[in-house]
Amino acid sequence: MLDQLEAAMALRDRYTRWRQSREKPAKESIATRFCRVFETHGVHRNQIPRFFGHSLTLEHVQDAASLLPRLEEPLLEDVCERFAVRREWLDGADNKVHPQHQFYKNPADFSTFIKELRARNPGGELQGVLIAPSDARAEASALLILQETVGWIGQTSIYRYHLCDDWLFAYWKARAYLTACVAIAWKHAVYIHGVHTVSKNIDLLKAGENLLGWRGEGISAIGHRKWYPEDMALRPEAFIAGLDPERNNFGVRSGLQLWLDLQRAGFMATGLAMYETGAVRTLFERELAKCV
Repeated sequence: MLDQLEAAMALRDRYTRWRQSREKPAKESIATRFCRVFETHGVHRNQIPRFFGHSLTLEHVQDAASLLPRLEEPLLEDVCERFAVRREWLDGADNKVHPQHQFYKNPADFSTFIKELRARNPGGELQGVLIAPSDARAEASALLILQETVGWIGQTSIYRYHLCDDWLFAYWKARAYLTACVAIAWKHAVYIHGVHTVSKNIDLLKAGENLLGWRGEGISAIGHRKWYPEDMALRPEAFIAGLDPERNNFGVRSGLQLWLDLQRAGFMATGLAMYETGAVRTLFERELAKCV
């Protein structure tokens, strides 16, 4: 218990430092935001020309006044694409930095999303982290963040991030569809790590109003792996852990049944032999039988 408390406090401290590092003036020019995008992702201002190109030179990036005349449309559109930030935010017209993707009830769309990321960036490593709430509030949400390599500075990888939210972690229906997305990712060799933190930290991230980047550390800055999200697709006890049972155990029964329905539709396929032989389905059927 003490180890868990210390781990939670360490993770909270990371979030606090991360949030403080992103405190910014009330008003920023588009040139200032342009540089902040790179620096937050681990690209020093002086490294922007060789990382990004677009005929930028060291002279151009030394200050906002020198950079502003160079910020033409193709360059601005490219930086938004490169780091998955919204043009409205870069322009200073909106507070929401990153697009948010919802795949609740739509695992097929998540599969398409993964395939499109792979197709557009075949050489980029793709992995993720599922941040689950450590508090037991029924309305606490989980957040899935995908991390995609978009280039290198020397031997250091530079990433962009994709927010996949709208997961009420204790709600049976959301848990089943989230599990399907984890299984789909695994089938496509996109490995999802798992960490826990209090829901207020997750809320800060899923709001989409914080520029993600962790200054080049990547999702490892959120915390080391604490649990295994793929277990929800393999072990019924992991799938129902922390699930809101609701009245007469309705939540557990419904969650297990939806897991089986999604498995029958092919959305729980992880590519493991034990799945292909039906052994995993049998485990979930047995668990459901206990609840009837």
